[in-house]
Amino acid sequence: MPAVTRADAVDIDDVAGRVVVLAGPGVIDADAVDGLRRFAAAGNLGVANTWGAKGVFSWDSPHHLGTCGLQARDFELLGFGDADAIVTTGLDDAESPYDRFALAPVIDIEPTELGVLAGRVRATSAPANELYPRLAAVAQPGYRDDKVPLHPARATADLGAVLPAGGLVVGEPGVAGLWLARTFPTPALAPGEPRRVVVPAGPEAGVSVRIAIEAARAGRPAIAVTAAYGADAVHATIEAATPKPLDIVIVVWGSRGELDDADDHRARLERALATGGTSTMHVPVDVSDTRLLIDAAGEVVAWGGIKESEWSGA
Repeated sequence: MPAVTRADAVDIDDVAGRVVVLAGPGVIDADAVDGLRRFAAAGNLGVANTWGAKGVFSWDSPHHLGTCGLQARDFELLGFGDADAIVTTGLDDAESPYDRFALAPVIDIEPTELGVLAGRVRATSAPANELYPRLAAVAQPGYRDDKVPLHPARATADLGAVLPAGGLVVGEPGVAGLWLARTFPTPALAPGEPRRVVVPAGPEAGVSVRIAIEAARAGRPAIAVTAAYGADAVHATIEAATPKPLDIVIVVWGSRGELDDADDHRARLERALATGGTSTMHVPVDVSDTRLLIDAAGEVVAWGGIKESEWSGA
């Protein structure tokens, strides 16, 4: 197994060839997003981000390789095994254990060092990235799908479209969290800007509502999203959370709920946000479409995996 090497322990100028970068949530936590972008631009580097680092690049940036760490084949399909070196920064082991991504020699750089080291690591080429087009083949048609129950990508895109400035969407680990982590549309974050979407790395039941409550208490409009399979734990969290009304919308994906058509979903979300207070929406979502993601990138490995019974309806 290749060793993780600190950047200050090697001659970093020797790192070249097919170099890729894997960025984790520590880059955002350290307010080092601008440094990462300068590091990538100066070195002609592609950057894959774990789901805790969504937004470090916009989806259409030439440096953006996609969101990864959620499924078994992510790093293989990203071409990490064909790289000469993998530069990591700001990783959370709960999102991307070392044994999963270290398919080539690894150099770890502290997020705060990225700007200083810009231009010291240069890529002459990039491994073939099969992950991004495979996921796009699922997400892009899904965003435009008008069926009811909704395609999960369509339901996710609507959440991004209605979220007010400064707002936060939190996905419950599991089926809902998988789709938000995979397909929530994230424009590039401005330096110091808070995350627009969070999907926790740990599988604690009800955590989406707890994080949404914290955001609402800080004055941020908040939406917590779960799937019907875990709704009982979420509702228990709501009841125990606070006696004070907060501006939170709880969205439960499953077979319950009625929509006039696919466009009605966005309209109902907008009304719930405008009304304020704490409300719960049951939204019919075809979570069996999760099979499309599994066919594209393998079994879910985040949160210890997802049981087929949680999304297949069996």
